[in-house]
Amino acid sequence: MSMWTSLEPAAITVDPGSVARVRLRVRNTGDTVEEYRLRPAGTTAGWTRVEPDVLRLYPGAEGTAQVEFAPPRTPDAVAGPTPFGIRVEPAEHPEIRDVAEGQVTVGPFSELRSELVPLTVRGRWRAKASVAVDNLGNQPLTVSLSGRENGDALTVEPDPTSIQVAPGRAGFVDLNIRPGAVSWVGGTTKHPFTVSLLRAGTPEPTELRGTYLQPSVFPRWVMAVGSLLLAALVAFVALWLTAEPKVVSSAREKASQSHKLPEKQPKPSPPPSKPPEQKPEEKPEKKPDDKPADNGGGEPQAPPAQTIRSNANGGWYLQANGGSQVDGTQIGQSPQWTGDQFGRNQWWIIHHYAEDNTVALESASAPGSIAQLKPDTNEVELWKADPEQLKSGQLPPHQKWRLADAGDGRTRIINMRNQECLTDLQNDKGSLSWKCTDGPYAPQDWKIAEGP
Repeated sequence: MSMWTSLEPAAITVDPGSVARVRLRVRNTGDTVEEYRLRPAGTTAGWTRVEPDVLRLYPGAEGTAQVEFAPPRTPDAVAGPTPFGIRVEPAEHPEIRDVAEGQVTVGPFSELRSELVPLTVRGRWRAKASVAVDNLGNQPLTVSLSGRENGDALTVEPDPTSIQVAPGRAGFVDLNIRPGAVSWVGGTTKHPFTVSLLRAGTPEPTELRGTYLQPSVFPRWVMAVGSLLLAALVAFVALWLTAEPKVVSSAREKASQSHKLPEKQPKPSPPPSKPPEQKPEEKPEKKPDDKPADNGGGEPQAPPAQTIRSNANGGWYLQANGGSQVDGTQIGQSPQWTGDQFGRNQWWIIHHYAEDNTVALESASAPGSIAQLKPDTNEVELWKADPEQLKSGQLPPHQKWRLADAGDGRTRIINMRNQECLTDLQNDKGSLSWKCTDGPYAPQDWKIAEGP
């Protein structure tokens, strides 16, 4: 008893999620009727099917069956060439069974899933988080990670900076998060941060966003108690000094009474003379007002200079850093009022455009220069505007803002390019636009006023 088998073709290529077929030929070279059972073998057996799976052949007869490969779009179907086999077992003579062998090449596909764990971290000096990277494709993936830093407010360092993940497996990368400065007093400061994941072979990264909460070293009640103790100490010292007995003054008064000298006779007074003429009192010269005023020619007054102050940690003032007038100067924040130290760099002239309910923010220390979003970023910088566009309001979207009422006298300042809110980062390096929160959020709530 014997048989003959053949695969046509013996090698085939198929993509995950698709179907490919080969033909199996079986010939009965014996002299009795035989029934052949056909079964897939090897690592591809889970997604291989033979139709029909039984051939009944007379002596010298030949039959065919279709072998169908349908690899799933999962990591189970590993990319690359894989050998397969079809076991042919005669029912009457199982001892002469045979295996028809071939090769199937599975095409590659990539699929990545990432997650930031946890989304919110907390720490006074530093904090740690992790990025979970799941490879849902059928080939190894190499992923590079980087943390986007918000000026000097926060530093995000992945460890390691790249990772290779096998198909169907997960990898983890630690994130070391450090604030740029220690918050000693003032409650909890919220720092948003972003982690970028770039997969090898793709131009666009995947971004994960999280929040770092930085509590102050000393709670607010400690400062309140310290202020009360200091006030009590000052009051005690003031009472002690005012209640000091005047012993020396009394002794001097008595001594003067016991040694009183005779009074001298007054000399006759000279005849009265003409009193000197009194000059009219000179009034102090009035200094001109620093604010814009009407020129008396009937032309409309220019918008007044105003301050823009955040609602976070006592209120930081929006400013053109260093009073610079150069294009690209960072727009930052200062925790204190600097007056004219840098030439009115904390004053802003707000131009309102009724046509589309937008405004432009012109720096009083750099006439003609306005606050804009730096191209392709969310950083806010100073830039010289076209005079005609500044007057008419026909400015590009990244140079225009919309004012939205946030309640309680506060205002949201929203950029027209990305619809993100101007956000106080509590540092004097640079401010950013960030996704507007739904409820009250002090770093995104600003107070616009005539002065400090």
